[in-house]
Amino acid sequence: MELYVFNSSRQLAGIVESFEYLRWTRRYSQCGSFELKAIATPENTALLKAGNILWKSDDEEAGIIEHLELSQTDSEIITATGRFATSFLARRIIWETESLTGDLSSCVEQLLNKNLINPSDPARQITGISFLSPFLDVPINTQISYRNLMEAVTELCDASGIGIKTVFTPAQGTFTVTLYKGTASQAVFSKEYENLTEQTYTESAADYANTALVGGEGEGSERTFVAITGGSGEDRREIFVDAKDLRKDDFGTDYAEALTFRGQSRLSELAIRYSFDVSVNPHGNLVYKTDFDLGQTVKVISKPWGVSMSTRIMEIEETYDATGLSIGVTFGKSVLSIAQKLNSDMSQVKTALQAPSGISEVVEVLGDLEDVNPKIQGDTVTDTINNLFGKLPALEVNVGEGTISIGQYAMHHMVPGDTIYFTSWSGNKFSDQPSDDGHIFLVKHNGDNTGNGYQRAMGFFISRNTMTFYVISVFLYNNPSGQANWLSFPLGNLTDIAAAVRGSTFASSINNVYNAPVSGARIANGAVTTEKVAQEADTSLTYSLGSGVTMGYNMSFVNKGVISIGMQINVGASGVPSGGTLLTITNPNFYPYSTVRSVAITVGGSGTSMPITINANGVVANAAASTLPTGFYIISCSYARA
Repeated sequence: MELYVFNSSRQLAGIVESFEYLRWTRRYSQCGSFELKAIATPENTALLKAGNILWKSDDEEAGIIEHLELSQTDSEIITATGRFATSFLARRIIWETESLTGDLSSCVEQLLNKNLINPSDPARQITGISFLSPFLDVPINTQISYRNLMEAVTELCDASGIGIKTVFTPAQGTFTVTLYKGTASQAVFSKEYENLTEQTYTESAADYANTALVGGEGEGSERTFVAITGGSGEDRREIFVDAKDLRKDDFGTDYAEALTFRGQSRLSELAIRYSFDVSVNPHGNLVYKTDFDLGQTVKVISKPWGVSMSTRIMEIEETYDATGLSIGVTFGKSVLSIAQKLNSDMSQVKTALQAPSGISEVVEVLGDLEDVNPKIQGDTVTDTINNLFGKLPALEVNVGEGTISIGQYAMHHMVPGDTIYFTSWSGNKFSDQPSDDGHIFLVKHNGDNTGNGYQRAMGFFISRNTMTFYVISVFLYNNPSGQANWLSFPLGNLTDIAAAVRGSTFASSINNVYNAPVSGARIANGAVTTEKVAQEADTSLTYSLGSGVTMGYNMSFVNKGVISIGMQINVGASGVPSGGTLLTITNPNFYPYSTVRSVAITVGGSGTSMPITINANGVVANAAASTLPTGFYIISCSYARA
C-alpha cells in the first residue's frame, strides 16, 4: 500500500515514505475520516499541509487534510487528520428551498447540481466534481431548506439504507460523488469460526419510537396531521414530528405522502439500534475486500450470547502500525452519539423556525410578557428588549463640558464664570473665589441647596498653579436659573431607576445610560481599517533639503505610531540664516507635535549646537537668532499620527 499526497490543485506532490500510524475509517452512509502520524521529517512536513489530499493506492476514496498537529516526546511527530472527499459537500448549504420528488438518486443529483457542481452563482461551484448513481428505486417526497448539504444528503442516504462515497481519479484529479446499494455476501462472522478476535454487541432502545404524529401547515383545528402508527400498550412509543415547513402548495395531492415521508425518516433515525463492533482476525478464513467489504450484508453469529443477525457492514476501520494491518468492523447501526442526538433534535427546532408561522409561535411562548419585570415591560417584545438595553449599567456619563460624572461624583476643571464660594479650605474658612485655576472633585450634598441657585458640595481641590491639594467644602453658583449646572445630576422622582442614572423623565434616564454602553459607532471607530494600518505601518517618508544643506552619511527613522527621525546634515559655507529652512519632511499620515523640542547638535567639534523648530507642515527651521554656521549636525524630530 502506497500513501500518495496531492496538493490542493490535485497535482501529485509526493509519497509518504514512512509513517508511525494510520487509521483509515470508511463509512457506508456517512463521510469517512482518517488520522496519520509520521516522523516530522522535512519531507513529511512539506507534504502534509492543510488542504492537501491523502490517497491510498488500494482505495477508491481520498482524504482531505483538515487539521495538523506537531508534538515531541522521543521524536517530533506530525499528526494529520481530516475527512474523506465527501466533506466537500459540507462546504455548502442548500441555498434555497428544494422540493425533492422522485428516486433518491435524482434528488441527490438535484441538490448537488444546484449547490455545488453547477450552481447559478459561479462562486459557489467546486470544479472537478461530478455525480454518478444508478437508479436506486428509493422514492423521495420531501422539501429541504438551508441545511448543510452533506448533512442533508447523508441523512437521506442513512434513512434509505443507501451508501455514499466520493471516488478519486488521480490521473485527472477529479472526484465523483457516487451512491450505491451494498450487495449481499455469503460471509459469516463468528468467534466459533475463528475469524473474530474481539466482539461487542449493542442493542439500544433508548431513543426508540414506532409511532409518529406528523404536523403539517396550518394553525389549531386547521392544521394538517398524518399519523404513522405501530405497536400498542407499553410497546407503543410516540413522537411528534413538526413538518410545518412542508407546504400544501408545493406538493398538491401528494402533501400527505410528503408528511408521511418526513415521519418515516424520523422514525428510521429512532429505530432500535443493533450493532456488533468486532476486530477481524487477519489470519482467519475471510479476506477483506474479497469475501466482505463496506456496505455488504453479512451474517454475524455469537452462540454463547444467543445472537444471530443478518446485517449490513456500516463501518470499517483500517489501522496500520508497526504490527501491520488490523481491521475493525461495525455491523448494523451503532447507538446515536450525543452530537447526532443534538443535531437530530435541533432539526426539529429549525423546522419550526423555518415555517411561515414559526416565529409567531415562538412569540406566543412569551404571552403578554407578564413574566417580565414590570420595570422593563413594554408593549411588544422589541420594546421590552429596548427597555432592558436602556437599563444596562453605565460606567461614565458626560454631563457638561469639562466635567465627567461618575455616579454621584463630578470632576470639573474650573473655568472663568464658575462662581465657587469655599466655606472651608483645608479647615481654614474664607469667603472669596480662589484666584488660581485647578481641578475640583466633588460630591454634592443630597437635596441641600440654599434655594437661591447655590448648591452645597464637598470634596477636593487641586491647584494647577501651585500643585497643592486641599480638602474643601463649597457653595457653587454658575447658572442664573439654578444651581451649578455641571454638578446638577439629573435626578427625578423615578425611584425605581438607579440613582446614578435617574433623569427628570424616563427618556432622559434611559439616554443617560444609553450614552455609555458600547455602540456600533464606537466599535466602528475602534475597528482596524486599511487607513489605520497604513498610518501604523507607513514608511513612505520623504524629505527635501533647504538651500545650502546636503545630507550627511547617516539617516534613520522608526515608525511605530510616533515617528522618531534622526539624520545627519551638512550645512554649507553660507550657513542657514535665522528662521531659514534646514529641510522639509513630508508624510500625509502624520504631523509633528507642536511642543517638540528639537536641536541641531554639532558633530565632530565643528559648528555650534543650535535650537531648531518643526512646524505643522514638517518644516525644520533654524530657531536661533543668529545664522547656523557651516558644519555637520544631527537633527532629531518626532512625529505623531494626524
